[in-house]
Amino acid sequence: MSGSNEAIVPSAGLKPHVQPWEMLKWSNSQLCSMYTDWGIYYERTGNLPASMRYLNKALDLDPNDTSALRRRAHVKRMQGRAPAALLDCSYAKAILRNNNPDGFDHKVNLEVSDSLYESNKLENALRSLHHNMRLFSYSKVQPVQNRLTVITENINDALSDATSPAAHRLINKMMHMKEGNRITKSSKPACDVLSILETEQEFLVPLERSRRKRQFKIYNERYLDKFWQDVGFLKELRENPNLLIDQFSESSANLKSMAEDSYKIARTFTKMLHTRCPMYCRNAGKNELYQQENLFRIQYQTRRNMFKILRTIRNLIRSNKMNKLTKFVDEVMGNYVTVKTNRIMPWKFEFVNEVYNYLGLARINEYKIPTDMKILGGRQRLMKLFKIPTELDLGRQNKFENIFLRRQFVVDPKTEKFKKLSARYEYRMRFAKYPIERSYLYHEYAQAHLNINSFDACCLLARKSIDGSKNPCNINIHFTGPLRKVL
Repeated sequence: MSGSNEAIVPSAGLKPHVQPWEMLKWSNSQLCSMYTDWGIYYERTGNLPASMRYLNKALDLDPNDTSALRRRAHVKRMQGRAPAALLDCSYAKAILRNNNPDGFDHKVNLEVSDSLYESNKLENALRSLHHNMRLFSYSKVQPVQNRLTVITENINDALSDATSPAAHRLINKMMHMKEGNRITKSSKPACDVLSILETEQEFLVPLERSRRKRQFKIYNERYLDKFWQDVGFLKELRENPNLLIDQFSESSANLKSMAEDSYKIARTFTKMLHTRCPMYCRNAGKNELYQQENLFRIQYQTRRNMFKILRTIRNLIRSNKMNKLTKFVDEVMGNYVTVKTNRIMPWKFEFVNEVYNYLGLARINEYKIPTDMKILGGRQRLMKLFKIPTELDLGRQNKFENIFLRRQFVVDPKTEKFKKLSARYEYRMRFAKYPIERSYLYHEYAQAHLNINSFDACCLLARKSIDGSKNPCNINIHFTGPLRKVL
């Protein structure tokens, strides 16, 4: 009676969502078999995340199920996670060996060999396949022989004479990086009191930046075709401040780990493809011929571009378009000439002198006494000579649509332009090779400071431009430096 008088209390919260076949009381072995079958089904349909989810459920019930471990390793290989797949199938092989020292499963052994191969461990994969040749029966040897043929060809390609120069370059680079890391670790202080360590920015020569960008494009385009742009976008996305916002601590960490994992999978996949088919030319004579033809073609096109640049500069000087001329020279010398070597551009020094002297002569012509000068003396003549406006338009005012607009939303275009120019000039000054180029950069940096009315910095940079231009090749910039100080 007491049991019947007790109140029936309903369960709090929502009931978990379960499948109809999960309502029955199955045993753990039956559930493990069902989850494995669902994982196999989703693997065949191409739904790899769902397959991984069901295989994980099966292994939660029975961690020593070798069939589920082998299936999960296969799914991980399909996802491009070969090292993780190697751990699963190696664990399944160890379980079989513990149960029976002489027993084995040929499917597990083949999965181990495939995981080693896709993890770019060619020697270990070859050794594993030769070991399987002694264990398998005649009817099961054919898959092993097919894999042996492929791996042997890959090893022959990787160890051929065509790959020796690239291998030596890689070894020298690794040794250099190892020595640099040893020096950095020895010079690092034992205790650092800073709570937030500053990330040191890596400054690369423009030629090295262009070379790395080109290598990244060729390497990924060779193995991923049109998807190399997605890999480049994913690489930049890992450090993108628009995605990884500091204020969003939880979501930023998850997004960063997701981007890192995705990029790591893409890199593992390309490395696997590169191991299978190295990107080297087997015929050394043909490779040298192709390189020589490409060099001559680039030299010829560079020579044509140089003459075209000089013609454009002369046309701009005749048209008296100084702003357009300054912008054109900055783009050409900062983006085009800096990434050309003396082998591609044998007349690089002469071309640099020619361009900067053209610009200096055009700047000198700005300060010529015009023919329509009618003011004989006084302050008005000096202002007319330096093209300073004598009458200010006081009636012209800049009006905002909303006077209560917050200050942080108001962006000064001059300030933003100055920040970009200052960063560009400082980067170019770091790697400027010729004195005339450094004088030009100091001169343009002084002009940028003058445009935002920073007169002290303008005078300082103009003085540096004058000191650096005391050279017969830099006489034009040496003349325009004092005029910049006067202005």
